Amino acid sequence: MIKKINWFDVFLGLAIALMFSLLVFTNNRNEVRPIEQIDVKLLSSNNHFITQEMIEKIIVQSFPNNSKITNSELDLENIENLLNKNEMIAHSEVFVDINGKLHAEVTQKTAVARVINGTETYYIDANGNRMPLSKNFSAHVPIVFGQIKPANKENFASLLNTIFNDEFLKTTITGIQINPDQSLIFIVRDYNYLVEFGHLKEIDRKLDNYKAFVHYSKNDTIIGYYKNVNLRFTEQVVCTK
Repeated sequence: MIKKINWFDVFLGLAIALMFSLLVFTNNRNEVRPIEQIDVKLLSSNNHFITQEMIEKIIVQSFPNNSKITNSELDLENIENLLNKNEMIAHSEVFVDINGKLHAEVTQKTAVARVINGTETYYIDANGNRMPLSKNFSAHVPIVFGQIKPANKENFASLLNTIFNDEFLKTTITGIQINPDQSLIFIVRDYNYLVEFGHLKEIDRKLDNYKAFVHYSKNDTIIGYYKNVNLRFTEQVVCTK
């Protein structure tokens, strides 16, 4: 008995085979496609420590002999690792699109303070770590005089981030003096007094007290005569002339 051919199954099989062949052909073609263009996108809008040209240079230097490279020769993980080793970069993501364009999306570190300690000067980033100064950009952040002890690093970073993310504190506090006992003194804009912050305890409460003090005193002419504003006592703000 002659078995009837199911032409639908035949055509379906041929279509699947054709699609598979096209997929293999396209994949092989993409593998040998040279990278013609590098697109760098800086995701941080408030920092300019590193430029697109500097990032592109790091990427190209990872290519063999700094020459053209094909998709199959790319080591995206290695490129990301090279970028992330840069002291100005917090995170990067590298990928290639279907047109063979290499994309690099880079998030720069955020500087929350600048330290001057003897002959040393450097930034502190949002994680409390050191980062170098940049020839391309100078961040407007409080100047820190002295050195914080490792045991206080986390709390100090928390204080700096709170100041950085608060519009009033960010524009008001211009300097922080670290005393030998690790207590802090703030230097502020617009007024001649010093703010005794004390040790890194009850940070939010002390800062809230200071904001309330300025809010209720800014219309009082006597605020211009204060020499010292003490935040050590969290129940009250003590001022002296």
